[in-house]
Amino acid sequence: MLGIFLAIAAGCGWGASSVLVRLGLRHIGPSLGAFLSLFSSFVIAGSLALILNFGAFTSLHPWTVLWFGLIGLLNYGIGRQFNYFSIRYIGVARATSIFSSAPLFAVSIAVLFTGETINFYTGIGTLCIVGGLYLVITGR
Repeated sequence: MLGIFLAIAAGCGWGASSVLVRLGLRHIGPSLGAFLSLFSSFVIAGSLALILNFGAFTSLHPWTVLWFGLIGLLNYGIGRQFNYFSIRYIGVARATSIFSSAPLFAVSIAVLFTGETINFYTGIGTLCIVGGLYLVITGR
């Protein structure tokens, strides 16, 4: 139950952040906004990680650093840039609806690279995502 609560809390946080991005982009460009967001996130997350689990840093495996470095590059570096540009150009409602296609890509990549299988419910959910994307993109 805690995991579900945390997932919902994360969704609320991400939803609110999209609106805050839109408000902030009235005054600066998406690239500077992404930089400021990434910098403040780095300071906060880095501080919390050092305070709460300093010992874990000494036992990091190089592959772990590589994988999380790639996550930082793709998700936060590139993804946030594209996220902020899309919010500026098409608005919060359409952009965040399209961002919600992330599970579609996650399922596809997980099947290809980690050997995960799709069950009936995952398949239905994936089809719903595709249908929703179609409606949002075509404006119907």
